[in-house]
Formats: sequence, C-alpha cells, structure tokens
Amino acid sequence: MTGALRLWFTLARHVQGTRSGGGRLPSVLAVVAFAVTTWSVLTVAGGVQAFAERAAAPGAGPDAQTYPFLSWVSVALLLVPTATLGAAAARLTVARRDERLARLRLAGATSAQIGLVALLDAAAQAVAGAALGVVANLLATPAVALLRFQGRPFEPAELRLGPVLVLATAGAVLLVSLLSCAVSLRRVAITPLGVAQRLPVAGLSWARVLPVLLLGGGFVAAFNAAGALFGLGQAFGALVLVGFLAGAFAVFNLVGPLLVSVLGRLLARRARGVPTLLAARRMVDDPKSTWRSVGGISLVTFVAGCLSVTPGLTADAQEGEQVLLADIGTGAAVTLVIAAVLAAVSTGVTQASRVLDSRTQYRTLHLGGTDVAVLHAARSRETWVPLVVTMGGAALLALLIVSPVIGLLGSAPVGVLQFAGCAAGGAGLVLLASRASRPLVEAAAAGAGAGVGSR
Repeated sequence: MTGALRLWFTLARHVQGTRSGGGRLPSVLAVVAFAVTTWSVLTVAGGVQAFAERAAAPGAGPDAQTYPFLSWVSVALLLVPTATLGAAAARLTVARRDERLARLRLAGATSAQIGLVALLDAAAQAVAGAALGVVANLLATPAVALLRFQGRPFEPAELRLGPVLVLATAGAVLLVSLLSCAVSLRRVAITPLGVAQRLPVAGLSWARVLPVLLLGGGFVAAFNAAGALFGLGQAFGALVLVGFLAGAFAVFNLVGPLLVSVLGRLLARRARGVPTLLAARRMVDDPKSTWRSVGGISLVTFVAGCLSVTPGLTADAQEGEQVLLADIGTGAAVTLVIAAVLAAVSTGVTQASRVLDSRTQYRTLHLGGTDVAVLHAARSRETWVPLVVTMGGAALLALLIVSPVIGLLGSAPVGVLQFAGCAAGGAGLVLLASRASRPLVEAAAAGAGAGVGSR
C-alpha cells in the first residue's frame, strides 16, 4: 500500500511537471468534466426537491402533483449524458497514463499496485471535480431561482440540498469514476503489451436496430390514440410524449455507433483527400468513441425537435392548462441547456481521450510525412461530418414523431426558432470543445509522451 502511494505521488508529480502527453490539459479536462457532472446532478436534484416540497405544501392545487413527475422526466433525459460524461472523464484519466502504467507493469509492478495507482489518480480528480461542482452549484443557485414555475420564482432555499444529499452526489461521481477506471484498466492489468498492440475494436451488430423498431411501434400506437390522449387533457398528452423521449435517449445511444460505422465506410469509399480518408478510417475503427463525441448534441437535437410543438400546445390550451404547459416548455428549455453543456464538455473530454489513445498513430503519420495541419483537418472532419449527419437524422426522426401534430408549429412558429437555436448553439459548443485537444495532437506528433508502442 505504502509503495503504491509513493509510486502514485511520483507519477502525478512527473506528469504535472512535464509537457509530455499534453501536460496538464488532460487533468484539467477531467476535473472540469467531473465538476460539470456534479453541478448538473445537484441542479436537477434541487429542482426535484423544490417541486416535491411545493406539491406537499398545504393548499397545493391538483396540477402541483404533475411537477414532481416532470422533474423526474428531466432526470431520465439527463441520466444518459451525465453518466456518459462521468465515464468519459474516467477514461481520460486512464488514457493519459495507460502506457506508463504498462511500462511499470512490465518493470515488475503487480496488478494490484498498478490498479491502486490508477484508482488513486481517478479518485483525486473526481474529488477535485466534485468539490468544484458543489461550489458552482452554490454560486449558480440564485440565478436558477429566478426561473418562474407555477406563476412564481423559486426561493434559493428551495433549491439547496442538504449536506447528506450533496455528499451522496459527490460519492456517486466518485463511484462512477472508480468503476470506469477499473473497467478500463483490464487491458493494462491483464496484458500490458495490449496497450502497444492496439487491438481492434469489436464490431457492431445490426441487432442494435431492434429496440428502435420497438420504440417506433410504441410511438405509432401512442399517436394512433392521440385523440384519446389529448382528450384526457393536452397536458397529459404532452407528458406521454415526453415519457417516450426518455426511452428514446437510451435507444438512440444504441443505434448511434452503428450509424457512425456505416457513415465511416461510405466516407472512406468516396474520400478524395488524406484528411477525409484518415477521418473515415478512425470513424470505422472506433465508432463508439466517435459517437460519444457527437451523440450528446444529436440527442439534444432529437428532443428539441420533439418539444418544438410545446409552444403550440400552450397557445391552443384552455386557460387552466396554459400555466402548466408554459412551465413544461420552460422545463424543457432548461433540460436542453444542461444537456447541451454536458454534450459539449463530453466532446472535449472524449476528443482528448481519443488523441491520447492514438498518439502513437499520430507520431507515426507525422514521421511518415503527414503535416500537423492535415492531422488537425482529419480530426475536424472526424467531428463535424458525423455531427451534421446524426443531427440531421435526429431532426428528421423528431419531425416524423411530431408529424401528427405538426400543425401546431404553424400556430406557434417560435418552436421552430427555439429548435434551430438549440441545434445551432449545441453544434457550435461541440465544435469549439473539440478544439481544446489540439495541443495534444501537436504534442503527439512531436513525440512528446511517446509510449510503449513507439519505442
């Protein structure tokens, strides 16, 4: 135990004091990712608590019971991108040091020592990020309290969680980090030479399409009974729609990597330049990682498209339902903003992790005559090509889903503007976040932090 602690401290001090592998940038990105994860969880949990307290208050109206349910729907929508970001941060921690850990393993360090060193590293960054996330939540609470629900703003005290819940949230972030780190360590602990070999990623099965067919059947059945649903109240019909969206998030994540793989193969066949060919081959080689870097915004686009009819529902609602439906629109906007931030940070972290995983490949390409500008161009195409295609597919799928009530967009075109703004803003955040790892590409091409596979 003591030896592992000394080894971890030495390794951490060496990485922080050198420019190899991008210097401190991977650590900063990992801490920021954990901080954003913690902030989003605490913010959403504060909203759930506030709505539950309002619903339990004496004199609460019948609609007050709907708000806790809506808040849990937001939790369901944000669960996948939040967990994805936390896992991506943990993978970045391991990717930053996998080759050093492999060399230590080959030098005689035991699997237990290597595992403890990596887990300590992940835990230190998770704790630092969780602490920053708690501070960010406290600072942002007064601004969040300005949001109006049920005809009045929040009180900051309504949104503040107790110390037990805050510690539980930080513990959950730490647990996700440690579990992801433990899973990622298997290739180093079992066979350190696997890091150098860069074994190919397992292929994807077309069975991933089956959940889409099942979900599509559910949507068809729901909208065939749309009259009955909205006959029970437009708010109830909107809740059924949002409930389906929660399941669509998980299903979309299953199909996304398969779509990226097919897109990469098509792009490779039609590539007319080196950057495009490199981007296509990387998409085919690791479609899951590519999807993680763009999938968050694609999911946001899908949900934003489906919720674009919410203003139309509000405009056509009865007087007693207008407040509820307006609040559904506000809650949807808040959820989409949080999801967009999570997706942007996840892109930056995933891109950094992908560069660290491929630094030997970048070094080899550069030694073979490939200019760094070409490597940057390839990474750019590797991001924006699947981003545009998956966002377009998400928008078309959302349009298909809302087609039975698409006339509502005519009565309230602001929904279209909100959708376009959300999609464009989210895409811009993703493209900006992808540029954060450019220094890592330059360091890899220059041979900084070259690892086992290049020596």
